[in-house]
Amino acid sequence: MTRSGIIFLIVLILNALIAIGYLLWYLIFKKEQDHSVQFVIHTVVMLICPIVGILYFLFAFLKYRFLKLGERDLSDVEFSKKRHVARVKADEKRERNIVAMEEAILVSDQEKKRTNMLNILLGETGESFSAIAQALDSDDSEVAHYAASFLQSKMDAFRETVRKKQRFIEAGDIKEEACQKQVLELIRYMDQMLKQNVFTQVEQLDYVEQMEQLCEKLYQNERSQFAPDCYECILGRTMGLREYDKAELWANRFCEQYPDHLSSFTLRLKLYFETSRKDRFFEVLDELRASTVVVDHQTLELIRMMQQ
Repeated sequence: MTRSGIIFLIVLILNALIAIGYLLWYLIFKKEQDHSVQFVIHTVVMLICPIVGILYFLFAFLKYRFLKLGERDLSDVEFSKKRHVARVKADEKRERNIVAMEEAILVSDQEKKRTNMLNILLGETGESFSAIAQALDSDDSEVAHYAASFLQSKMDAFRETVRKKQRFIEAGDIKEEACQKQVLELIRYMDQMLKQNVFTQVEQLDYVEQMEQLCEKLYQNERSQFAPDCYECILGRTMGLREYDKAELWANRFCEQYPDHLSSFTLRLKLYFETSRKDRFFEVLDELRASTVVVDHQTLELIRMMQQ
């Protein structure tokens, strides 16, 4: 065999080893994410396109993580009419925005509809992105474009802010108060955006995973700084993705650290209601009744609804 033939054979062998190693890495570390088809396709492409396939996926990963090249890509703003409707806790300002959005879309006059849409976007509070996303289905392409451009700019700003804060946290010491403060702020900031479900499923999953890693880092190193509202954030996002095993872990931690906090009971009740675990649901309900925690009207209504 010639020298060039030997080199070519070595390249093929190395390429095959990398592709198989990539697939094994998924089977060992990422199996629970249920993206098997995606990883198998990547492996097949790397096998049939030696070197080129590997370089392509490597460049795509680096671009996604560190670079922003070319024009803005609106592909991650979904225009499907089967959009998931986000349900978040009632807020007076947000509800006013939602009503205004629905009225703006229903206006028949095209000029007025566009003017109303621009006025809504100018007065947007940062808590009604899911409502603005409804305008993506408008029959007026200009209104849909306004909504898509606005959401894309906000999503880009969110990505950049998260990236910067993550770098600051990684460079700092979690034992220091300044770093702990940054972690808490980032958890709350991410929750504010993620609970509105404007990202694609893949990106939502990625950011929730980053959020969980931040929570785990703070919990393991400085548990006393882990506030009740941060437990509510991570529980809300993991339950939103139906990652109930992770949600139960954080629910138990919440109950252990804050046994007299009302949310530690209500969130567990919601979790066991969604997973149809009646035995655990009534166990938590009995714990709540036996505790000294004051139950508000909203919680009582929730319990009545769940018991029906």
